[in-house]
Amino acid sequence: MSSGRHRHPSPAGRTTRSVFRSPLGVTAIVVALIAVAAIAVPVALNSLGCGDVRYLRVSATQSIAPVLREAATEFNADRPGYGGACVYAQVDEIAPHRIMTALSGGQPGDSTIAPHVWVPESSAWVELARVSAGGTHGIGTDPPSLASSPVVLAAPERTDGMPAPDDTSWTTVLPGARDPERPLVMVDPNRGADGMTVMHAVRRHLGTGDDADTAMTDFVRDVQMDSAFGEIDLGTFHTGSAASGQRVDPVIVVPEQAVVSYNLDRAESAPPLDAHYPAEGTVSLDYPYVTTTDDTALWSAAADLYEVLGDEAYRSRLRELGFRDPDGSASPGLADRPGLIPQEPATHDDLTGDALLASVTDWNRLSMPSRTLVLADVSANMADDLDGANGPTRMEAALQAALLGLSLFPDETDMGLWLMSDGYGEEGREESADMHQLGTSDGDGDTTRRQELTTVAEGVEVRGGGSRLYDNILAAYNEVQDGYHEDKINSVILLTAGQDEGSSDISHAELVAALQDRFDPQRPVSMFIIAFGSQAEEAELRQVAAATSGSAFVTDDPDEIGDIFLSSISRRLCVPNCDN
Repeated sequence: MSSGRHRHPSPAGRTTRSVFRSPLGVTAIVVALIAVAAIAVPVALNSLGCGDVRYLRVSATQSIAPVLREAATEFNADRPGYGGACVYAQVDEIAPHRIMTALSGGQPGDSTIAPHVWVPESSAWVELARVSAGGTHGIGTDPPSLASSPVVLAAPERTDGMPAPDDTSWTTVLPGARDPERPLVMVDPNRGADGMTVMHAVRRHLGTGDDADTAMTDFVRDVQMDSAFGEIDLGTFHTGSAASGQRVDPVIVVPEQAVVSYNLDRAESAPPLDAHYPAEGTVSLDYPYVTTTDDTALWSAAADLYEVLGDEAYRSRLRELGFRDPDGSASPGLADRPGLIPQEPATHDDLTGDALLASVTDWNRLSMPSRTLVLADVSANMADDLDGANGPTRMEAALQAALLGLSLFPDETDMGLWLMSDGYGEEGREESADMHQLGTSDGDGDTTRRQELTTVAEGVEVRGGGSRLYDNILAAYNEVQDGYHEDKINSVILLTAGQDEGSSDISHAELVAALQDRFDPQRPVSMFIIAFGSQAEEAELRQVAAATSGSAFVTDDPDEIGDIFLSSISRRLCVPNCDN
């Protein structure tokens, strides 16, 4: 019998191939297949006794989704029927924060992605869904775990400056504990429980109070630009290419499973990674199997799918992918994998309740974009020496502060600049720059908005005359409040000699009363004041700041400006209830 390898194509075969090559032919075939399916599928389902067909929507985090799909295929092959309806499982990978929002009755349209079974990487998401504004109290409080994986710090073997994998501390993530050139990469805490874990660990280490909030601000500023918006693929950072070899390797916070998976699949030229286990304890991700439906048929189908997942074949498959068992133990096969310590690391269950909410809130308040109007004093008092001797002038210190401030704010910041002096006419100010995003340019695109504002700031000089301080504070405050942006931190930053000297139409008492009247805790706009020189009216400035849950600092040391800015930014953590 001929094998068919040398058989000449028949006329019928040639005709068939010509039909496939023809766009009209393809269209005709597709239409025919749809028509056949429309007839055949209902007939086939009826023959199986299905009066109706329903789908069990399963949403799983990316790393565990392959096992869910394999189990769903086996589940579907059994042609499961419930109350006369056939139920088929469909597995999708949708970010847990989107599912949490959907289950909590969030944005319109989110209900279309709400699953009947949800497998996020951590039960922290379940708790967030339950305590959210929508309060999804119908989902279980103690769902079973499919697997576990501790949150670790990943770095190439023998990375300079990194402690031993079994002698690591969470302090390693802080800016001063790493090589300044070595970035820290973590998931945005709004997108991953491993990011929440980092924020909780840093807060627990730093404690509370003004100094702790300033240090937390420094940490968030350091890591914010390198944060990821979903599960981290370590292979994208360690490709083994010549270009990647020229970069300083980052420290990356990931589940241990990600390290195991990377080491298994890495390119030969890419470095092997070690998992570092913080001695203070870490969070073990538990991959809960959460049933979110109260529909009887779908609930029964979800229970049966869970039974399929309990088969030893799928447990083994999870271990192959680098997961630990639900109790935290490592199987013999996992223990043999390079880069990890098989003994169960120190873990804790502290990432719940207020600690969980605080880890997300701290990040959001510190990383949220700003809408800021900078009010710069260019009155005659700014020409005086800062410390009364022969040091820099107040104007030079204010310029240094302005340039430093520009470097601290992210590109999503809306920022404007007003210069105040009664030398500018009746209003006593010049609006040198409107509030626009720092990342966008008003020009031809060759410069950034930050560069434009830097050029403006570098050219600022003392104008002379009185400051019209109180009048301009109120005008600037009204400007920001009138254009309040719900999704940004709204504030006024004042750089000043701190003296009004009767140059304003309103008094200090009238200004404080007006600010107290205008301050809205639901739409807070805060004043952050940096005054230069000992002649500043410190008590009066503190009253102005306190009226808006803001802060006031007086300094004659230019080296303090960086810490002052960080401390001012950290006030975001307490607004609108700051203790002044």
